[in-house]
Amino acid sequence: MAANQNFKNRPSNYVILTLMAISAGEMKVSQAGHPFSFVRAFLSQGKDKDGEYKPSLFFDVKAFSKDDSIPALVQSIADVQNRERFTVKGRLGMEEWTGQDGEKHQKMVVFALTTEPFVFDENAAAPEEELEGEPA
Repeated sequence: MAANQNFKNRPSNYVILTLMAISAGEMKVSQAGHPFSFVRAFLSQGKDKDGEYKPSLFFDVKAFSKDDSIPALVQSIADVQNRERFTVKGRLGMEEWTGQDGEKHQKMVVFALTTEPFVFDENAAAPEEELEGEPA
């Protein structure tokens, strides 16, 4: 069996996700003086065969500047509005921390390489206006 050469240069940790923001994007400045931005968003898994919503997957989407300038990517994440759909390409990661209660917490993070607004195809089915199944 010959090896497929197309997979040789493909990154092993690369994702493309279309998400919906659950808050407006924010920009902050690190202790080193470098801007970064983030937005909290989710991926709906749709409904199961019984019509019940499957659990949504939640992510923080982050972008960082290498210096004190504000690159377009950092600005684009900061400009995302609540309930806006967008597509992000990037690396998937996990952040862990210990809360004040001593419990360990985790969250999934997409370290953005590119973003773009998501628009539904005119010929595709219209999206549902209200998404259900979000955790309390």
